[in-house]
Amino acid sequence: MSTIRETLNNALSKILTALIRTMLRNGMSYGEFDQIARKCFVDVAFRNFTPGGKKQTVSNVAILTGLNRKEVKKLNELDASQTKTGSKQYNRSIRVIGGWINDPDYLRADGSTRDLDMEGSHSFTSLVKKYSGDMPVAAMQKALTESGNISVDGNAKVRLLSHAYLPSDDPAEKLTILGTDTQQLIETINHNITASTQNLHFQRKASNPRIPVDAIPKIKQFTQRKGQAFLEEVDLYLSQHESEDENEEAVELSVSLFYHESTPADQESS
Repeated sequence: MSTIRETLNNALSKILTALIRTMLRNGMSYGEFDQIARKCFVDVAFRNFTPGGKKQTVSNVAILTGLNRKEVKKLNELDASQTKTGSKQYNRSIRVIGGWINDPDYLRADGSTRDLDMEGSHSFTSLVKKYSGDMPVAAMQKALTESGNISVDGNAKVRLLSHAYLPSDDPAEKLTILGTDTQQLIETINHNITASTQNLHFQRKASNPRIPVDAIPKIKQFTQRKGQAFLEEVDLYLSQHESEDENEEAVELSVSLFYHESTPADQESS
């Protein structure tokens, strides 16, 4: 029977194998990864492992992480501020599309999305201001145009072409999604490892190891159609429960779906 440490080592190897492919493809060296990993170890120890509610100390973090006190102090003082523009744009783009397909102000009588004027009441500009926070309208228009979600005709009419937001060919935006979505999945699994039965977060997967290659195109179409419909239904349900009181305690809630396929070679490498 595998020990907890052996199981954790195996899980970490699988996660890193997938992640390192992306790191090497984008020119990240081990040295850069090592620095980020050390900083994350220190930050998490300070933030989440305070002993008995007391103030965390450099010495205790050094014991927890195995790093020396001098390095812990240096890493703790290191400015880790990184731009979150990509993450904000990703989330806000999804919110704008969600508002467009759910908010009656932007729908026809039959529930389908209306083509919007660029300016005015119930326009694209008002939609962006309502659902994207302080993101400039021009920036949102550019992001949704490049992702293929909208088109703008010569009369400044904005049409929603796709309900599913997919990032443009900008590698930085796609790598932002790698960070946010992977973090949420790992946090969900981590929660379920220690949570009580009554407090588990929903986490399920449908899988089959014997799918013929010829069936893949049909299955992709099926999962995209059903998955998009499900997420739109969830998005509407979440919107109906969204709080407009900025002083009310609230959390960010996400529901994700993804399609994955692997060859025997992929399985062996992981």
